[in-house]
Amino acid sequence: MDLPLRASAARRTAQLVAFGVKAVPRFQGQTLPGRIALTIDPKFLSHSHDDSMRQTKSVLVTGTNGKTTTTAFVRSLLGADTLSNRGSNLPWGIASVLAASKISSRYAVFEVDEAYVPSVAKSLEPSVLVWLNMSRDQLDRNLEVRRLAARIGESASTIDTLVANASDPLIVANAAGFKRCLWVKGPAEWQGDAQSCPRCTGELTHARTWSCASCGLCEPSADYEVDEDGRLSKNGTQLGSMHPGLPGGFNLLNALLAAVAVAVVTEGAVEGVAARLSLSSGVEGRFATWWLTSLPAMPSLVTYLAKNPAGWHANLSIVDNSDCELVLGLNARVADGLDTSWIWDVEFERLARNPVIVTGERATDLALRLEVAGFEVIVEHSQLAALRLAANRLVSSGRSRIVYLGNYTAFRSLVAIRAEVGAIVALTAESAP
Repeated sequence: MDLPLRASAARRTAQLVAFGVKAVPRFQGQTLPGRIALTIDPKFLSHSHDDSMRQTKSVLVTGTNGKTTTTAFVRSLLGADTLSNRGSNLPWGIASVLAASKISSRYAVFEVDEAYVPSVAKSLEPSVLVWLNMSRDQLDRNLEVRRLAARIGESASTIDTLVANASDPLIVANAAGFKRCLWVKGPAEWQGDAQSCPRCTGELTHARTWSCASCGLCEPSADYEVDEDGRLSKNGTQLGSMHPGLPGGFNLLNALLAAVAVAVVTEGAVEGVAARLSLSSGVEGRFATWWLTSLPAMPSLVTYLAKNPAGWHANLSIVDNSDCELVLGLNARVADGLDTSWIWDVEFERLARNPVIVTGERATDLALRLEVAGFEVIVEHSQLAALRLAANRLVSSGRSRIVYLGNYTAFRSLVAIRAEVGAIVALTAESAP
């Protein structure tokens, strides 16, 4: 099917803009082609689907946390020719990828911001939606999390199969409309957004599974499950093991969700797919380890990204700050959410009471939270200066590495200055603390 004239003009214009963006060094305009394509043709995603994606089996990945990592898992399993966005999870990011595509691909995987799942699913008619989790995030610009979950549930008629986290009540309560559901369970600790029933507001009880005594809503039996040691099972029967190469129980869950989705679109066995899954060098800076060759003693730096209470909780669970210099970064730009009050829901008290360096535009907010928790805090607003300070402290303290955890734009700013500290990717992600 030929593209309509407006869609064809949108694609050609976007391709020209993309060429221009590449020609300008360090210009951060990767989504500009998609924005222009959607301005010229607001139905560009639908028209692209009708033109070149009719035979493409596509996977959408959504949820509050883990979208980029899970999309990377899916992409690594489906192969290098898979159409995919990389972090730009709004419609214009997807449009940029489709505008640049010259040939039809067998598979596609796109991470999608939760608020845009209904419109993107309607346009692309995906084979699978991977729904990871739902928790509070950027409430100054997003819908309240329960309404956001309900909107995703309303997109069910446009999606063939839902692959979802059985441990999240907000997902389960809004999954009834999907044609086919495959439930996945893995190691998970965060329950801060699931204390009351999303259906009747009654109290939820959490043991190995969760349930509501008031209305009967309960955790569905998992079709596939992975434990904290990577042991994989199907309906209670052991299938083998998986080792995704990234630290933390939450990454085991994300990896299994990805493997089930890939098994659906490729008509393969989940255990076979899961067995070949590995991302050992991190995902766009997340879970990566670097040598900082321009700093004293050339220390190693492990980098983590988290943007809300659930994400910080998960990442802090894999950080042992007893033998490292811990640097925490906090910004409050539009992409982060302007309200930083959520940091008071992060359980920093689980960390060892060693001094912590805080950095970023809202470092003083974070410093107050940590001081209340009983930490000695060192404030250094410049991230480059914070890394240099941490390296100097390593020399005198005898500790082994620097660990950095920051929210979205703080993390991106840190990655952007890596050349100034001579950062070289050095170790596998499994070497992280």
